[in-house]
Amino acid sequence: MKASLYLNYTTRSLVRGGQRTLLAVFCVAVGVMSIVALQLVGFMLQDSLTSNVRDINGGDVSVSVPSAPLHSSDLGFFDQLKGSGTITDYTAVSVANGGLKTVTPSYEYFQVEAVDPSHYPLVTPPTFTTPANGTISNLLSNNQVVVTQSFLDRYGKKVGDSFTVYTKTSSGTGRTLAVTLAGVITNSGSFAQAGNLLLISAQDYEAAASGSETTYSVVDMTTASAAQAKTATKAISKQFPLAATQTVADVLKTQQANVDNISNFLEIAGLLALLVGGVGIVNTMQVLLSRRKTEIAMLKTAGYHRMDLYMLFGLEAGLLGLLGGIVGALAAIGVSYIVRLFMINLGTTMLFELNPWIIAGGILVGFCSALIFGLLPIVQAANVRPLSVIRELPERRSVGSTSLTIVLMALFSLLFCAMAVVLLKNNILLGVGVVYGTFAFLLVLSALFSLVMFVVSKLPVPERFSLGYAALVLTGLVISVLLYLWLPVFGLLLLLLVLIGVGFSIAPRSWKVSLKMALRNIGRRISRTTMTAIALFVGIFSIGLVVALGQDLQSGITQAFSQQEFNIIIITSGDESTALNNQIKTIPGLTRSSQDVFTSTIPVALNDTPLQQVLAGNSRSQEALSFMSSLEGYDLTTNAPSLKLTQGRNLNASDMGTDNIVVIDQLSSTGSDGTNLKPGDTLTFMSVDGKISKKATIVGIYTGAVSVSHVGMVVAPEGFVNELSPAKTGAANVTYMKIDPAQVNHALDAIGNIAPNATVQNVADVITGFTQQLTSFLDVLVAIASLSMLAGVIIIANSVTLAMLERRRELGILKSVGYTSGIVLREVLIENGIVAAIGSIVAMLLAAIGVALLGSLLFNLTLSITPWVVGSLVGGTVLLAMLVAALVAWGAVRVRPLAVLRYE
Repeated sequence: MKASLYLNYTTRSLVRGGQRTLLAVFCVAVGVMSIVALQLVGFMLQDSLTSNVRDINGGDVSVSVPSAPLHSSDLGFFDQLKGSGTITDYTAVSVANGGLKTVTPSYEYFQVEAVDPSHYPLVTPPTFTTPANGTISNLLSNNQVVVTQSFLDRYGKKVGDSFTVYTKTSSGTGRTLAVTLAGVITNSGSFAQAGNLLLISAQDYEAAASGSETTYSVVDMTTASAAQAKTATKAISKQFPLAATQTVADVLKTQQANVDNISNFLEIAGLLALLVGGVGIVNTMQVLLSRRKTEIAMLKTAGYHRMDLYMLFGLEAGLLGLLGGIVGALAAIGVSYIVRLFMINLGTTMLFELNPWIIAGGILVGFCSALIFGLLPIVQAANVRPLSVIRELPERRSVGSTSLTIVLMALFSLLFCAMAVVLLKNNILLGVGVVYGTFAFLLVLSALFSLVMFVVSKLPVPERFSLGYAALVLTGLVISVLLYLWLPVFGLLLLLLVLIGVGFSIAPRSWKVSLKMALRNIGRRISRTTMTAIALFVGIFSIGLVVALGQDLQSGITQAFSQQEFNIIIITSGDESTALNNQIKTIPGLTRSSQDVFTSTIPVALNDTPLQQVLAGNSRSQEALSFMSSLEGYDLTTNAPSLKLTQGRNLNASDMGTDNIVVIDQLSSTGSDGTNLKPGDTLTFMSVDGKISKKATIVGIYTGAVSVSHVGMVVAPEGFVNELSPAKTGAANVTYMKIDPAQVNHALDAIGNIAPNATVQNVADVITGFTQQLTSFLDVLVAIASLSMLAGVIIIANSVTLAMLERRRELGILKSVGYTSGIVLREVLIENGIVAAIGSIVAMLLAAIGVALLGSLLFNLTLSITPWVVGSLVGGTVLLAMLVAALVAWGAVRVRPLAVLRYE
């Protein structure tokens, strides 16, 4: 066979295919679009997090000490390292949260860094947008500040503006900074993940709080070599055992692991959408080739062999895949931009970048997926016997054809698995697990949906209301009542379906005929309706689970906070504590208040074993240290802590004057911090100024459920906390207030005037911040799940179109005996509405079970899916399916009977 014949035959076949060809192209395009878009997002994320790790780390070695900040006297150690040549330079940074108001919600905080302008940053200098030739050393002076572009966009400032910044700390020792905006830097290089950042000179920062000692949370260093970096790390860990020290290699390893996990998740989601789209390819190829049996028989009669037909139809499928790949890859550019915006809302700075290799790879994926998914229909079509077609003999499924189908399915799974392994960066174990795990799940799901479709297709449509139908209705009512007791929303949904069934029993005869034909058509093509229901199931289940879980978590957290005893928390120190105590009665709307003491300490030993040794190799050591270091003290004679104990006992008046403490369960064997604390263990603490240390005995473990009755993770008697407080500043005061919700804003204004440097937490702001973060996270997941939903919609359009093509003769006969276009269209809408209802109801039922299990296992909460989520997703899916069916079938049902019957 000549090469030109291959090309001419296939291209003309695709052109003649018309609408069927377009559907196949769209099926490929949706899958390719999903996988390429998510791969591009993963590429942007990797480039943002791993392109220049040394800049992100701030140098070759970075020391972070959030739980025990360094003092000026500690910097002498780094001078020694520099003098010995272990490090070449270092810079110390003071870090605090900042706000533009005296009382700023936590979700409006930005980061304030006080730096030495002559030694910051140690790595690549920032890129200035304004002024273009600006430098940190020239601009950071005389209370001038430099901010990132993200800060400028978020807070609406411009160069030359003067404003006041209020820094906030956990100990209430904030500062008031009167600053002028002098420069703007891009969020790139060292500041790629800086977010909303404000830089100020350490000299100006210290001058704003004369008398208060400046502490340092971060120290960045440079070294001459990687070996010197390791030497410096060992020396620093020995000198400051509670500090977190990381080299460039450590950061790269951590960042790469995070990127790999996210990329794998995105690519798996894309593979799922590609698999759903592949179902449409199989359906389309089957119909395209089944309608050409006579043509195939004539080709074989003329002497063409199976291999010739494999080549012809394989090239046809390849061209479909190539076209779909091009369309999908181009559409993926826009989709990746949208998903990137959702990722940015989560706090990850990502530049919009395109990788031509990923886009080209997407086109190749389209080509290969069309061949893989078209394999079964191509081989089946090429095996048509000419004699059977010419004599119009019925097709018989022999043992040989069944065996061939099984072999082809196995080959298909191997080929798809190989493609998945390549897309997952040659991770064979993950690729095999994902593909065959998905196949197993879909096989079980197919069996379930096939059974449901079979049962539904056999439902009776009585001419009149009979005793048998009454028994069926009664059974449905009983099941709906029983289901209501377990899952109320699904019980009501079943009741609605039963009532619709009752309504059809008294409906006009034409409606009964339409319903009966719809039900029987579902049974005639169970395999195709099952695939359509599964395609919808994947999208609806994903979206339903994400939305329902998010809504339940939000309402659960909101309800938990609303039931708290207090709704405002204020942390003050020094003169501001005195001022607040003196004027507390002037605060508007105050109905109740309580006050405790709070301090940050340095935990040094557990059961007399140094914590550095206890936490060695613990990836969550810094979180454990952070929990252990925050102590809150109670006057136990008048105010016992309100705690829910899981082990041991609570503190009471008899513990006054003792060294007994209660710790959060996150530090126990049930927590994830790996410290396994229990009643009877001892913890040794040292004050942050290093002047005193005390050993405490744990008498109880309390649950870390939502609470605003304490801010310290370790609860102790007041005297114990006071003893461990710095001699210079003393303990901070924590004041809890119950404010009338209608007066909260006025109360916050009053508190800001009394104690402008206090750290104030409004429970309503906490809820708002949590909701914003949760919404941003859910937006990303819903956007990804929507790609599978889009593939499901394409499958519906595909199935309806193929059904209309297959049933042209049937439609012609129906219209010739008096059925109107409206009646025929109604039957199509009812059929697809039923299929969509089955798929979405099963999806939401499993989503409800998933929400309940996740709530119990992960969040220790009783979560349930809300009725409006179920109703909106099920109803919306049914309406969407009927709308798509109407658009696709609109022209087909208006065919003239004579035009069909004359040529069919």
